[in-house]
Amino acid sequence: MPQAFTNEFNYRHLGFAVFMGVIGLLINLFPIPLFANVALVLGNTFTVIVAILLGPWHALLTAIIAVTGLMLVWDSPHVYLIFTLEAVFLGLARRRDIYALYASGAYWLLLGGPLLYLYLHAFVESPNGHMPFAIMKQVINGLICSSLASICIILIPALWNFDGKIKDKHRRHFSSQLTYSVTLLITLSLLFSSLVYNYFSLDKQQTLISENLEETAEHIAKATEKYLNNHINVVKNAAYLISVSETNASEWQTWLSSIHNNYPSFSTMLIADPKAIVVAATPKALFTELNKNKQLASIEDREYFIQAFHHQQTYLSAAFMGRGFGNDPIVAISAPFYAKEYSDKSEQTPIGIIEGSLDLRNFDSIDSHNRFREKQGLIIIDSNNKLVYSSSSLKLKLMSDFRYSDDHQRFNTQLNLININELNAFTPEYIFAQRRLPNGWQVFVVDPFSPLMEVAQEQLFNSFLLLLISVFFSFIISKKISQLLTEPLKLIAHRFSQLNDKELKEQLLDEGTPIEINSLYHQLTMSKNQLITHQLELEEVVAQRTQELEEANKKLLILVDRDPLTDLYNRRYAENKFAELRDYCHRSGQAITIAILDLDHFKQVNDTYGHQAGDECLQMVANCLQEYFTRDTDIIARFGGEEFILILPMSNALHIQQHLNGFREALAAMVICSPQDEITFTVSASIGAITANADFDKSLDKWLKIADDNLYLAKDQGRNRVIVSVIAEDPLE
Repeated sequence: MPQAFTNEFNYRHLGFAVFMGVIGLLINLFPIPLFANVALVLGNTFTVIVAILLGPWHALLTAIIAVTGLMLVWDSPHVYLIFTLEAVFLGLARRRDIYALYASGAYWLLLGGPLLYLYLHAFVESPNGHMPFAIMKQVINGLICSSLASICIILIPALWNFDGKIKDKHRRHFSSQLTYSVTLLITLSLLFSSLVYNYFSLDKQQTLISENLEETAEHIAKATEKYLNNHINVVKNAAYLISVSETNASEWQTWLSSIHNNYPSFSTMLIADPKAIVVAATPKALFTELNKNKQLASIEDREYFIQAFHHQQTYLSAAFMGRGFGNDPIVAISAPFYAKEYSDKSEQTPIGIIEGSLDLRNFDSIDSHNRFREKQGLIIIDSNNKLVYSSSSLKLKLMSDFRYSDDHQRFNTQLNLININELNAFTPEYIFAQRRLPNGWQVFVVDPFSPLMEVAQEQLFNSFLLLLISVFFSFIISKKISQLLTEPLKLIAHRFSQLNDKELKEQLLDEGTPIEINSLYHQLTMSKNQLITHQLELEEVVAQRTQELEEANKKLLILVDRDPLTDLYNRRYAENKFAELRDYCHRSGQAITIAILDLDHFKQVNDTYGHQAGDECLQMVANCLQEYFTRDTDIIARFGGEEFILILPMSNALHIQQHLNGFREALAAMVICSPQDEITFTVSASIGAITANADFDKSLDKWLKIADDNLYLAKDQGRNRVIVSVIAEDPLE
């Protein structure tokens, strides 16, 4: 098998292309809806990835598989043409070292956009104003997929280091790589942010429109119901008045004319006898016409007579065409009246009916209640689905069957959409809200859908325009910044090239490394190796010297401040610390206690038990001191030999002697074991102390003198005792 064939169609690349196509297909089955028929399709991102890594023909295979998902969702074969051509175009552009984002923009400008326009114009019944919107949507979708694909390749090591991927024919400048990366990020960020902004903006507008329509529909429905009920009550009350009054048939005409004058919404009113003959009618011209034509005077076949007379109920008819006095569509309201009012219901016998005809054109008074009448339309249909009323702007024929289409599943919107003129149109004509009246009538309030689409188009166009402007300026700025960043690298490379011109034998950088960095790597490698050798030697010497210095510092610190045997502070530290503690107590008005502790007969301990026992004794005394004087401010120091000094700031003059005696007793009770022969013994201590205000004297010697005098006094009085001098007055005052 030829090597070229193996390289171009190896199984690994083929499997990768199929795998990416399947993932793209699955994602394309679930487009992300934005508004109306606008959806974000991300499955094509995987086609772009294959185009960048493997070229046009593998990308073509991936595109065919991935686009099948869109075909299943949209049922439109144009996706195979548009998106497979895009895959091949991007793959060929990659072979020419053209970045995917730039290639995608060029494709939609030169091929994708024009082809989509021709397809929509030839095969899709869509308003011309919607075509730029659809094309712009696809352009933005294509740029998003290209940006996502490029970023995925940069961020995912498995894709960046993909074995057998297409290599750049020529090394790219670092400045161009940096410019593209910045442009890529800005483009993707602006695209997503603009889509999110438009989505929430349109969603809010839809909510406002929906709430407005629902409110208007509720208002109109109540107004319509009230309008009908008012006129039903007029007819019903008129029938009742005839029943209870003692008027005769000769007076009915005058009485009926009076009612009609008060309620001009009735186009005609009439009274019929039990034989369904009209005996009174208004306007008078109608009654005159009926007297001339006895056939017109009979209403026996009319439903409003049958329901009112035979079924004895107040009746509201469906819409029908009038006769006799005009041929306008009307709604009849009729009610029976009786010869006597008070009798058993089963014995009531109608002696006639009264009827009023509502001219459907008078429903315009209801429409006038809508404050949004100029842009909204009103439709009222009766229980037989006949068009009772429609706004003049809708141009619908009264008394016709109301037909509409509300099947707009492809349009992602929270609004109710309807077509009433072009039922099969792809784009909805109106947004509507619907209410059903108790009598079976329905009220529709409609608002044209096209203004909302125009708003969406305008927002998308503005976002796209802002994107182009932002990308243009970001491209210029990032290019300038990248030049500023790479220029020093060039200077450094030129500077180091003067040291050694030896060629690098081993190549460690791949073909994607920028020219400047690759050049700098070649020129600095040898110097770097020499520096590393010297650096390792220097680091070893520095580490050794550092360790020695740290150990010496630790020993020095111990020798300076600590007693090596007892680990207590030494005399030097205590003398230095006294001034600090005295100043602190002076500021806070506190007293200080200075105590000198001397072990009784310590020389006998050394002579009797040995110096090791003496050292053990001193260490245990030190531990006892640290356990008894535990405040952070207490200073315990070995003064020399068997003498210890205590500096106790913030002392209580009333309790200090008791506290020192407590320690003395604890020390006397402590059992000490000789480390040589394990013989136990005890020791006692004499303590001389002074307690005075901090202003007593600045010199520690003065304090020590009094404490030392008290120590000798304790020795003279028999040892193992505490003598404290409490000085209340400041000799400096």
